[in-house]
Amino acid sequence: MSSFKIASLLFRTLSKPVANALKQQAKSHDVFRSMCINVAQVAHRTEMNWRMNVLGYKKEKIRPLNDAKAIDAGANFLGEAFIFSVALSLLFAEQIRSRNQAQRQRNAVDDRLDELEKCMSETREDLRLIQEERDLLRTEVDNLVEESATLSGVLMQILGKELNRHSLERGHLPTVISQALVDKFCSGDDVDSTAQEDAKSPRTSTT
Repeated sequence: MSSFKIASLLFRTLSKPVANALKQQAKSHDVFRSMCINVAQVAHRTEMNWRMNVLGYKKEKIRPLNDAKAIDAGANFLGEAFIFSVALSLLFAEQIRSRNQAQRQRNAVDDRLDELEKCMSETREDLRLIQEERDLLRTEVDNLVEESATLSGVLMQILGKELNRHSLERGHLPTVISQALVDKFCSGDDVDSTAQEDAKSPRTSTT
């Protein structure tokens, strides 16, 4: 049970003895006594007029209440009015508290939605940057593959001319450049033995 509900229950419990105390003060205190008499006479006239005009009672001259009845009626009215005012105040306070709580919940939900939208926007931006970097890397890889193929062709031409020159100087036929020979050359291995083996094996001359 919330503290507000406990406080409401406490006020409702205390309102009855306070109302009874007001009734006693109204009967013993001069100011309260005159107030009760005036309130009771106004309430009596209003009630009688309402009965005659609305409920169809026989119209007659309204006689004022004597002081004893007026004091009792006024004291009861003040006590009941106090209890009613306390209950009404608690009702308004509960409505205000509920409205404020609902507003806080709506604000919390709105803040959470704004935070989620911000995170989604940042995620989309990060994804877009990643896609751009992926496309850039793919383009660079394609360029490197093309450059590697071009360099490999140039290397095979240079290596072929150089081996042919050595083969002619040694009295051998021109050497056919094989992929194994290119791989050994790229890895830094000795290519003379491989070239000699290629020269001894059956082959067709290079163009």
